[in-house]
Amino acid sequence: MDVEALKSRFRGFRNPHVKAVVLFGSRARGEACERSDVDLLLLHDGCMVEDPVERRRMLYLQVMDLVGDLFESVTVVDMELREFLSPKEVTPLLLNIYWDAVVVYDQTGSLGSFLEKVRDRIVRSGLRRVRDGRAYYWVLPEPLKEVRIV
Repeated sequence: MDVEALKSRFRGFRNPHVKAVVLFGSRARGEACERSDVDLLLLHDGCMVEDPVERRRMLYLQVMDLVGDLFESVTVVDMELREFLSPKEVTPLLLNIYWDAVVVYDQTGSLGSFLEKVRDRIVRSGLRRVRDGRAYYWVLPEPLKEVRIV
């Protein structure tokens, strides 16, 4: 999958509330196979659709208008930009997104540098990502030790 083609498509994205889009998962890592989906995280600010199911449906349809002809399967995850930049809790999924993210659209102009800093903090924290077949899991530097990366 050509990341540049994805970036090119998102240059035409016209949702004023979506501030950034990142590719994550197997395609971001360069591990995609023929049947791999495209995993996209849309970061928004001030989105008027409060219901999370309706919001995701709306965003999914907008994304498919842009890239549906390129990919058979697309997964869209959405999140408030401020929550991404300063989460209350870093879940394993969010940790994987921070680690794998390829920025394809960024109205903020600062997402790339934010991700570099977070990745550096992950390394310095002693967290280790371990591959198990096609999946990954994270190992804490010390059992039950709290790790702060954001």
